[in-house]
Amino acid sequence: MSLVSIRRATLLTAALVAAGPGAARPAAQGPGTTSPRPLAAGFRYSAYGPDYDPGPGYWRQVGERMAGRFPGSVPGAVWIVGRLKGQGCELSFPGKSADPLIQFTDEDANDAALDLFDAAGFQVWLQVEPGNAPLEPLIRLVLDRYGHHPSVVGFGVDVEWYRSVERPEGKAVTDPEARAWLAAVRSRNPRYGLFLKHWLIEMMPPTVREGLTFIDDSQILPSLDAMVDEFARWAKAFAPAPVGFQIGYDSDRPWWEKLDDPPAEIGRRILEAAPNTRGLYWVDFSILDVFPPERPAWATPTGPPARPLIGVKIYEHGGDLDALFAAWSALGIDAAFASAALADRRDFRAKAAERGVRLFLIAAVFYDPKALAEDPSLFAITAEGEPARQEWVEFVCPSRPDYRARRVAATAEAVRRIRPDGLSLDFMRHFVFWEKVPRRAALESLPNTCFCDRCVASFARRAGLELPRGAIGSPRAAASWILAEHEAAWTEWKVDLIDSMAAELVAAARAVKPDLEIVLHAVPWRPLDYGGAVRRIAGQDHERLSTRVDYLSPMTYAHMLRRPPRWIRSVVRTLAATSHARVLPSIQVQEAYRPGEALSAEEFARDLREALRTPSAGVVFWSWDGLAREPDKQAVVKAVLAERAVGR
Repeated sequence: MSLVSIRRATLLTAALVAAGPGAARPAAQGPGTTSPRPLAAGFRYSAYGPDYDPGPGYWRQVGERMAGRFPGSVPGAVWIVGRLKGQGCELSFPGKSADPLIQFTDEDANDAALDLFDAAGFQVWLQVEPGNAPLEPLIRLVLDRYGHHPSVVGFGVDVEWYRSVERPEGKAVTDPEARAWLAAVRSRNPRYGLFLKHWLIEMMPPTVREGLTFIDDSQILPSLDAMVDEFARWAKAFAPAPVGFQIGYDSDRPWWEKLDDPPAEIGRRILEAAPNTRGLYWVDFSILDVFPPERPAWATPTGPPARPLIGVKIYEHGGDLDALFAAWSALGIDAAFASAALADRRDFRAKAAERGVRLFLIAAVFYDPKALAEDPSLFAITAEGEPARQEWVEFVCPSRPDYRARRVAATAEAVRRIRPDGLSLDFMRHFVFWEKVPRRAALESLPNTCFCDRCVASFARRAGLELPRGAIGSPRAAASWILAEHEAAWTEWKVDLIDSMAAELVAAARAVKPDLEIVLHAVPWRPLDYGGAVRRIAGQDHERLSTRVDYLSPMTYAHMLRRPPRWIRSVVRTLAATSHARVLPSIQVQEAYRPGEALSAEEFARDLREALRTPSAGVVFWSWDGLAREPDKQAVVKAVLAERAVGR
């Protein structure tokens, strides 16, 4: 369910009182009745719920681990195969429909998992979020596709998203609708059932009970006792029909994360209060925290540091160096990420070595205002035919061999001259002012580059394509053709430009100083954010890039991007799941791009705690200029690092 109604619990109680005892009286059982199924204990799955998808094997393990907490139960899943898209429903498999409200994906996202669930004895409900799409065709399409799987026990409808375009909480299901949907389900298999899901009793059919299971997905509950009370009322309203419950929402995290074993403790309390429960499903929004995936050996960096790296970015300093390094020592800062201008100062380097502070040289790659001022022909070109420039952000075309060679040589020379402990590669990507991308921006609204004649011709040669007439000399025409006909190949071309530049820079720098540690500043986008924009727009393939560096450092500036503190760990965990390098998040210290909306010390403290949670390799503060001016945030740094030191 969504957070549409904070007063949901009040509404539910009021509905029960208004309905009276007759509302809880089930209709007579019909001839299609099957023997009661055992309790299914497992999870809810959607493509959008978890930070990332660890794969079918993980979901099988979660189901088995969940069922293992409840003797006599079997693994179960509410597996969402149709999500709301526009006014209709997108099914996560290829198919055809004459109805424009029913759409499909190019690839099947479910068969591999269902094969594993078949072998493991799962009970799987296949659920849709229908929007305004007609239910009977959705039922037929889904069950025709997956009805051969023995793990499938029926079809589910999330009523919150039924006719939901004009109704934010969905449309109540009538008795005739419920009977028609159940008939459509059982036309595929008479033993199948139908579940209906909501958090309001009045959204369920008034009297039809046979063949139905009623799932409650209530959240925003103040305590476990409140949850159990509400779920008991739900179960009583539909008894003896089977009911199920989705648990583990982030809105309830403040109390459930304090339990020793949240799934087991919550589940046992529900079963005691609601004896007609036939399903307990931990939701995918928090599942990676409660059932952490096992990381494959190849994704686990060897030789983890004895303690986290605590760094700070600093670009210039005109004051006393002794005072600066003393302040860092007092805060526990042991690494400086310094601009070339500051790192070039012998006194700064000497003081860093004396105080045991590792020095990382920041090297900007494709952001180069000086080069662009001297030679504007170096500008990357957008799909609109404009230079890649937005406010202060301006980017060089990443395919220019002359510029790439100069940048590699300059970086190697800086390493030779400065002899830093590490090299921190910044602006290693294609043009995008990611700091100002709205949270709900569409992929199509983001700038795509570079469509200069050289990039277009080089891409066509690599892909073995013949350019249409007019593509050379017209970035708009070239972009229109490429993005419409060859966008996947174009994305790989962009990714390869960034990956190959990283390889060249790392090889040249380590040829000068073999023990150099390499950090790469990562755009803090997860694989599915903005429609896959991290690869399609920025050209950063974090997994590939991680094979070339020691640290990936996502710039998790939560306040700037209007994200909650827990988003920081979500990004870290997502990168770490496939990274060959350690993940070192950078967090902001002061307000940026939100004038008049200060970043409080309290929010900063929450950001820092999230940034340091496993599997983080530490934290980098952006930047010292801000931290130096805010004693309250310096106190936060001391307090949070002290908490970690004593294991609190």
